[in-house]
Amino acid sequence: MRPILTLVAISCVTFLSAQITIGPADMPSAGDTVRYWNTSAIGIDPAPTEAGYIWDMSMLTPDVEAADTCISVNSTPFLYQFFFNNMILYPNWAANYAVRGQEFNFQMLTLTDVFDYFKKDATGFRNVGFGANVNGIPTSVRRTPVDYVHRFPMNYDDMDTSYSEFTVAVPTLFSFTQQQTRFNHVDGWGTLYLPADTFEVLRVRSVLQRSDSVFIEQFGQGFAFDEPETIEYKWIAVGMDEPVLQINTTGGQATTARFFYDPNDIILSVPATPEITFSAQPNPAQQSVSFSVPASTSGVLEFRDATGRLVGSMRVPSGSTTVRHDVSGFADGTYVATLISSSGSRSTRMIVQH
Repeated sequence: MRPILTLVAISCVTFLSAQITIGPADMPSAGDTVRYWNTSAIGIDPAPTEAGYIWDMSMLTPDVEAADTCISVNSTPFLYQFFFNNMILYPNWAANYAVRGQEFNFQMLTLTDVFDYFKKDATGFRNVGFGANVNGIPTSVRRTPVDYVHRFPMNYDDMDTSYSEFTVAVPTLFSFTQQQTRFNHVDGWGTLYLPADTFEVLRVRSVLQRSDSVFIEQFGQGFAFDEPETIEYKWIAVGMDEPVLQINTTGGQATTARFFYDPNDIILSVPATPEITFSAQPNPAQQSVSFSVPASTSGVLEFRDATGRLVGSMRVPSGSTTVRHDVSGFADGTYVATLISSSGSRSTRMIVQH
């Protein structure tokens, strides 16, 4: 039986693991399928780290199974490829592959059929932009400059900074701009225990600071606001395409985790979403909100604000028919609650009004 190892470095076994180096061959390519599970990270402290560390994350519960497929740029909608498939005019944005991105729908802005584009080479791995139907209009949106997610070769104690921004414009209505600064630090290496697997890893701490601004054409003015700081803790292994474990924190609170699990156990076909009623009660709410869910459903319930920022999440254990979430700490406004399970996802809007 595997020993129970908490988040401490055990000097007597440190020699069993060795530092690794991560490069472009360890990132995804077109045609790859990245399999993972999602779960809540509430109550987990992902911060402890050092050289030759042992992380025991075997307590993680595989709640929601999923798989991302990396497709060729040529396979994405043609009108999305303007920047991302033109090596002559836009070499810095000529992507190697794309993956499905998150859709967004709030008030005057709707993003559907989203694809995120990525580029990798010997210098690094970067997110170069995305394509989407913006209020029904196919649109190609560059990050200018691009977001360096990682720089290569990646070794222990490397540090780097990357600034990027993008603008989405809805003609005659408004434009939305996001500015982002990423601070990366490879702050550990060692052995990671997951529920069914063990990896030698580099640990990367990515601090994301974002500022959003909206300009409304009708009034000829705009406003800006800063998002809460997000930290991505990523454990990266050789040849695994994406982090074998990633835990995100928002405003200092661990929210979600995704991790590698035996791919033979993952159901790649997604059954149709069952016809269920998913709504928030009461709505508007002051202190807490209740949701009705099928007893056979297990998964994660996420809460996002009007900008799409994740502001909270909770596990939904199988057998529950009603779940309740405390929203007393939410600012007044409209939010989207999304139930994510193996049978799909379903969203509803809720209003918080203290």
